[in-house]
Amino acid sequence: MLLPPIHTSANYENRQHGNAEFPYAVYRSLIPDIICTLHWHNEMEIIYILSGSCVISVNRTPFRASLGDIILILPNQLHSVERDEDQKAECLTIVFALKLLGQDSPSDACFQKYLKPYLDGRTRLPLKLSSADSCYDQIRLPLAELFQASGEPGFGAELFVKSRLFTIFYHFESIRQNIDSDNPDYCPPSQIQKMKDFLQFIDTNYAKPLTLDEAAAFCGYSASYFTKFFKSFTSMTFVEYLNNFRLRKAAELLCGTQLTILEVSENAGYENLSYFIRIFKRRYGVTPKKYRLQYKNRMFPS
Repeated sequence: MLLPPIHTSANYENRQHGNAEFPYAVYRSLIPDIICTLHWHNEMEIIYILSGSCVISVNRTPFRASLGDIILILPNQLHSVERDEDQKAECLTIVFALKLLGQDSPSDACFQKYLKPYLDGRTRLPLKLSSADSCYDQIRLPLAELFQASGEPGFGAELFVKSRLFTIFYHFESIRQNIDSDNPDYCPPSQIQKMKDFLQFIDTNYAKPLTLDEAAAFCGYSASYFTKFFKSFTSMTFVEYLNNFRLRKAAELLCGTQLTILEVSENAGYENLSYFIRIFKRRYGVTPKKYRLQYKNRMFPS
């Protein structure tokens, strides 16, 4: 039985964090149990590494994040969280909409001056803060208070959250930078949009046979230029990324449906069942059957 493609976190994340009245949520995750493929969303995301290490990519800059590091991901930035070779990592993450802290209107001077530049892409923050960096402790303290309070909702909780977020943004003022197109790390918005469009293309067509030439043609590039372009964002080849993407979809189907292993293989884009079982085990350490038994009804981040 073939299903329509399932669309989750592979590109634009359309998940509601918190609720419409208070768009704020805290998550705890273990890597590699949870892997976030390249995606983006309208909210801001702050990650704190509790233990171990992982590899994070933001736009087209990959880097290693280790114990104690704070990762700052701005709205609409392409980002992913992957395993660091054979290492594991535990992360705490807060995701929130900037509208939680004000209104995007001329009457809100604070939002216009300090928050809107993040939405418009006119300013940026360091991707990673480590203990030796300036203002690390000033940001880590209110961040830790937010994590500690996440399991204790009560009267005044919303005021507490907003007060700590405002404190964090106050300290951001000392480290934020205006976008400089001459900076070697600068990524043109047109290339970011091109990559977002292509991720949508993969999300729609991953179950079909896809070749490098077809991928390059979608972007209007030659195969050689597309390979460089794609690797600059993902640090992997198109074929490697497509395989990882399909295997994640297979894992979701194993946990969330009653499809047979053969049907999961076909829906994930694999016609050869033996090959599917082999590369699935290489990726997740267990066969699809054992994975289903281990993680039945597991919720994947969307």
